[in-house]
Amino acid sequence: MAFLKTKQRAKKSALVGLICLGIIGGFFGTSANASVSGQNQLSSSNPAPNQVVSVPPTQLQLVFQNPLANAEVVTAMGLSLACNGTLVGLGVPQLGTDFKTVSAALTQIPPSGLCTVSWALPDKSLGSFSFTSAVEIQTTIAGATETPGTPGAPTIIGETIEQQDAGPRVGGILGLLRILEYMLMSAIFGGLALMLTAWPEGPTYGVTLRYMRLTWIACVVTMFFVLVLSTMRAESQGFIASMNPFGWFGALNTGSGAILILRFVLILASGWVAMNPGRINDPASQLLASSIIIAMIATLGLSRLGQDVAIFSYILGIFHAIAMAYWIGGLLLLSRVVLIGPGSSDLVSAVRAFAKHAVVAFGVTAFTGALLVYLLDGSSIFTSGHGRIGVFKVIFVSVMIFITLVLKNFVAQKLIDGDNLTGRMAWRLRRAVSVELTFALIALMFTSWLVATTPPKAKAEIRTTSATYSFREELKNDRFHVVISLTPGVTGTNAMRIELIEPRRINNFAVKLVPQAIGFSGIQINVPLTRPGAAIVAGDGSFILNAPGIWNIEVSGTTTTGDLTPLATTLAVTQSPEAQAVTTLPTATTIGG
Repeated sequence: MAFLKTKQRAKKSALVGLICLGIIGGFFGTSANASVSGQNQLSSSNPAPNQVVSVPPTQLQLVFQNPLANAEVVTAMGLSLACNGTLVGLGVPQLGTDFKTVSAALTQIPPSGLCTVSWALPDKSLGSFSFTSAVEIQTTIAGATETPGTPGAPTIIGETIEQQDAGPRVGGILGLLRILEYMLMSAIFGGLALMLTAWPEGPTYGVTLRYMRLTWIACVVTMFFVLVLSTMRAESQGFIASMNPFGWFGALNTGSGAILILRFVLILASGWVAMNPGRINDPASQLLASSIIIAMIATLGLSRLGQDVAIFSYILGIFHAIAMAYWIGGLLLLSRVVLIGPGSSDLVSAVRAFAKHAVVAFGVTAFTGALLVYLLDGSSIFTSGHGRIGVFKVIFVSVMIFITLVLKNFVAQKLIDGDNLTGRMAWRLRRAVSVELTFALIALMFTSWLVATTPPKAKAEIRTTSATYSFREELKNDRFHVVISLTPGVTGTNAMRIELIEPRRINNFAVKLVPQAIGFSGIQINVPLTRPGAAIVAGDGSFILNAPGIWNIEVSGTTTTGDLTPLATTLAVTQSPEAQAVTTLPTATTIGG
């Protein structure tokens, strides 16, 4: 009896032991293969289940117990990696020569946290396991461009370039004022030029004096507000503060800004002629008066000063501005002064002479304008914003060619024998001139729009640096243009300069540097630029290249129209002399790669 009880106790103990072994085996089996069905299972993996990974893995490696049939089975397997609920990109799985090992490269750096690998074979074998990514994701922020001497200034580089701030949104008002500016400057130049070439009796009329004086005053006021709004946008300051003329020289210190200030000075000087138009025909003052108004209108052809354009484009721009101003200014004088009513033979002579001169002036305007389109847009006339605006302007210019020729024929037929200008004829001519003037003003609107845009061949000049860099490379594609400079290009502390040339606005601007050597961390630099400018990563120990060899550099960013195509290059980093005598290398505290 005692023997039977002892035997029963032994059976119960064995049963309990088997249950415990099953639980323990199930526990470890779950760790290695969390969910399994089918015949094939994992025998090992890299990273291993429950492993804590401090260096970002470059690939996943799965070793199965049973051989796999062929590479097609591996390609069709559902292999995925998710860290903290975010899928990590994987390359196409590859089958090893032993037909048991499957490898898949990581196409991006996994974030830190719990990562789960899942797989599923066509034979319905599936499973998953987890590992922990302990990679610290930190970033280096490029130092804001500051003036030397201020706290935190990156003086290691030796030079800084201020970022161009967006400033107040005054583009719409500024565009309207620019149209008015062009029209009033043309009225001053064209009106005085018409009195010089076709209507010497003009200054004797009271209506002419009143017209020229009011036009000059309106032009001065308009140009003043153009400078004020331009200063507001450049300095990001208020309207009242921007009205100080002494502040214009500091705010508008670019080539185009200097032209605006010079234009305002010449407009003020032209008042000496506009207030007394007779000086344009007086031999004693004719040379000086003509020089002032020609210099004033020539500044319209220099609006792109400071951009990387051909010098010949400035010469063409000056001739284009002079011809355009004579044509539009003459039309304005005819519409507002000459053809307001009947008159004597001098009005008839003025209309006849202008009809002949206008054809020549308009021909020069159209020819020089076409050459400017070729110089500034080239083959990108239909693919760039500046080019498409130019196409719309060409359409209106084509209409104006027809109207100009019709007006010339009309004048030649109706005024060929007449010595006086009747009221009916003045009204008909004024109506024809007004139609042509309307199209001319629309063309001025497109001109103002064109000046505010940057054509493909008129990029901002790349400013040379005052520091010496061991590495400097210019990277660009159709929409993205940057210059990367780095020094000294050895392991350890480095400094970098990142210059944005294009686009004009950018978000999420970043530069990534990833070493090709396995086991070393990479760097991501978040560049605080939203407009063209330069940012500097100071050599203060925050930017460390921790591995010799080849580094991959990738530059990325986004605009309002979507992500920009990334720019890429490579950098060869050599071992620093100091690091060669030390067994340990400085580690970067930035994202791995």
